[in-house]
Order: sequence, then C-alpha cells, then structure tokens
Amino acid sequence: MLKRNRLAATMTAVSLALAAPLALPAMAQNAPQTAPQEAPAAPMMTVDEAQLDAFVAALRTVDQMEQEYTETLQQAETDEQRQEIVSEANTAMAEAIENTPGMTLDDYVSILQAAQADPALSARIMERLEADSAG
Repeated sequence: MLKRNRLAATMTAVSLALAAPLALPAMAQNAPQTAPQEAPAAPMMTVDEAQLDAFVAALRTVDQMEQEYTETLQQAETDEQRQEIVSEANTAMAEAIENTPGMTLDDYVSILQAAQADPALSARIMERLEADSAG
C-alpha cells in the first residue's frame, strides 16, 4: 500500500514537473525577452531509449530536490528569503541535470517541452517511471 501511495505521489510530481518545473524559470530569466508570437507547431521530438533513461534519472533527481526545497520554502519568512531559496533551487537543479550522465540542461528542457506537447512521449516517460518504481 505504501509503495502504491509513493507511486501515486511520484506520478503526481511528474505531472507537475511536466507542467511547471522549477528549473525552467531560471532559464526563462536568461532568455531574451521578445513579444509573444504564435509559434508554428514543432515536429514531434524523437527520444531514444538512452535519452529517455537519462531524462527519467534527471527527472527523479529534480523531483526529489523540488520536494526538499519546497519544505525549505515553506519555512521562509520573507519574500527575499523565498527568492533566495528559489534561486538556489534553480541553480542546484540545473547542476543536477547537467551531472546526470547522458543529459544536458538543454536536452532536459527540450524533452520536457516535447513531453508537454506529445502525449505519446509523456506516456513513455510515465511508463518508465512506473516500471522503475515497481522494481
């Protein structure tokens, strides 16, 4: 039962991670600001098994770090403290992604964005997470 609850929690975390990871705001701050435009639909990204394994490993690390930083964030007393914690979390998560064998921050973000747009890729990620949790 506990394993099933943890799997459900992991799936929820993954869904949230696929929707709005903490690592993306740090990248967005560094991106040049342009007026929003309708982007043409990008072709679906091809993610091989090695990339998928690396992405899932990075996602698990980011999920764990997000849980830890969320606890710290809840204890912050001022907006300044919260900003510092978010900044520290973003930096730590980006470093963790870069330290995952076979994964770069750019690849992670690309796969994450592709999974948001591609239900088949998202399903592959979820299946991999479920398989890893079952083992």
